[in-house]
Amino acid sequence: MASFYSRKNSPFYYIRTKGANGEWSDKSSGIRIGSQGAIRKIHQKVAEFTKKESEQASDGSAAAMQQWVPGWFSHHYTNELSKKRAMNCWAHLSTYFALKKIRHPQEVTYSVCHDYMKWRSDPAICEKDERKPGNWNTALTEIRVLGTIMQEAVAQGWIISNPCARLKLGRRDVKEKRAIERDEQEKIEEALKSCPEWMQDSWLVAMKQGCRLSEVKAPLKRVSLSAMAISFRVKGGSLHTAPLHADLVPLVKRRQGQDAEFLVDLPTNASKLWNQWLTNQGFPDLSFHCIRVTVITRFAQANVTAEKAMQYIGHCDEMVHGIYRKLRPKDVASLGDIL
Repeated sequence: MASFYSRKNSPFYYIRTKGANGEWSDKSSGIRIGSQGAIRKIHQKVAEFTKKESEQASDGSAAAMQQWVPGWFSHHYTNELSKKRAMNCWAHLSTYFALKKIRHPQEVTYSVCHDYMKWRSDPAICEKDERKPGNWNTALTEIRVLGTIMQEAVAQGWIISNPCARLKLGRRDVKEKRAIERDEQEKIEEALKSCPEWMQDSWLVAMKQGCRLSEVKAPLKRVSLSAMAISFRVKGGSLHTAPLHADLVPLVKRRQGQDAEFLVDLPTNASKLWNQWLTNQGFPDLSFHCIRVTVITRFAQANVTAEKAMQYIGHCDEMVHGIYRKLRPKDVASLGDIL
């Protein structure tokens, strides 16, 4: 149980208490020795800490994050992509917690959250630990997932308040993804001829439909050749139906003939493989998502309205309007003929 004592050369009482991880710690009570009501106050303080120790002892196993968080994700996230993203975040968070011996939600503090951001993204810290530094915005996403975990801990009564609230951590500007030039596209498509089928197919689908990498794995049951339509599961989990590009008909028929479930079969690390391949081909500043930017940019250059572009590629109004605002003068010169 908790206890109190005085230290030499200190005017305050100190409290010794056992944390959720079973380790003892000492901290100042803030109660000045000899002050009015000091004895009563310190005994009350010790009683509070003793009660907390008892609660931790009774629910410590159940409240230990490694015990309940993975299972909680399964029913908290109904969208499979969101669940997968959260699990990826938890993989990094749990590694940090294991390193710092943090088990119980009560041990996650405001300073722990800030320290995690440094541990995850600071190049000097990562180099010392022989780790690859993560992107600041990626680390921020992980902290936001931690915030949902801590909110559940609040609801369960394991902690009083969410330590991830009011962290005052904002996203940082990143280099915007650019459109792929026509000559670059030709070089890439020539090189793709010797690549695995999934890479060739994913490139074709994205270049013709303007979809994200995860969306090229559309179930064949959502592709209709009679209606020439295809439905993608877009961000947020909703379905977006777009016209099927004629160039994809041979691919659809081939996959149907293979009795495949999806239009494209993606490996689990498809994004990483694409980034590595593009870098090896001499395009380190390109990523698969640049295909989506390319499609939107070409629509804008062809004077397709933003509304029609959004209807074709799915819900992405901020990206669409952002690209339309960056059109060069020569791209919109013909509009003067309307006036």
